[in-house]
Amino acid sequence: MSRAGLIQTLQQGAAEETAALWKDARAEADKLRLKAAREIDTERLANAQQAAATAQRIEQAATAAAEREARDIRMNAAIALAERLHGLALAELPNLRAQNPERLFSTLAAELPSLAWQKVRVNPADETLARQRFPQAHVECDTQISGGMETEAESGRIRVNNTLEARLETVWPELLSGLIATILPEASNDQSPARR
Repeated sequence: MSRAGLIQTLQQGAAEETAALWKDARAEADKLRLKAAREIDTERLANAQQAAATAQRIEQAATAAAEREARDIRMNAAIALAERLHGLALAELPNLRAQNPERLFSTLAAELPSLAWQKVRVNPADETLARQRFPQAHVECDTQISGGMETEAESGRIRVNNTLEARLETVWPELLSGLIATILPEASNDQSPARR
């Protein structure tokens, strides 16, 4: 083989070798690109799942916070309403007394135990009735009493508060729940709004 033939053979061998190396390199690069694409897809999926889970946690926390805030607002509104209703009920007591003061006083006095009452506190308008009903007692007038009486016996050891205010306080929890149920029907159900 001549020198030119040898060079040509070597060049041809080098070209084939180079082509084979490039082919292998391209194939390896394609494999690496495919592997990288799969890893990227896997990472994207994992990131999407993580983002969805994070978004769900954020949404759940925000929903829970909104529900707590709404519950607090409803509770504060119910408390304000209860206070307003209580004030209205107290303001109505003088009107209740005014309907038939003698009968009311007599009925409430008849509920008292038979004792030698030493002290009786009444509304100033009921002073005469109190002095007639409890002639041995010291009668005091109190404008804070709408009707009825507070009595003391045995030097203050026995006390009975049979005023309209005390009677209202006794029945107020039950009365209030009925009023709230009537005024705010949804308050008696305690149901959360439908979720989307």
